[in-house]
Amino acid sequence: MKVGSIIGNILLYGFLLWLLYDSLITEWDPWFAFVVGFVTFIAVVIQLMPGLHAPKVTPGEYPYED
Repeated sequence: MKVGSIIGNILLYGFLLWLLYDSLITEWDPWFAFVVGFVTFIAVVIQLMPGLHAPKVTPGEYPYED
């Protein structure tokens, strides 16, 4: 499971970087480049900050005690 997640992340981040390259170098589109860069930045921040992940959440279960 962990290897599949790593490969999936590499493919998705590679695709985002390709979109960023395409919007900056191939066809000049600064607004699209900003949006792709912002989404990539937020994704990296969420990946690197484990406090933003909900622990042990299953579908249909509320993650916090009331």
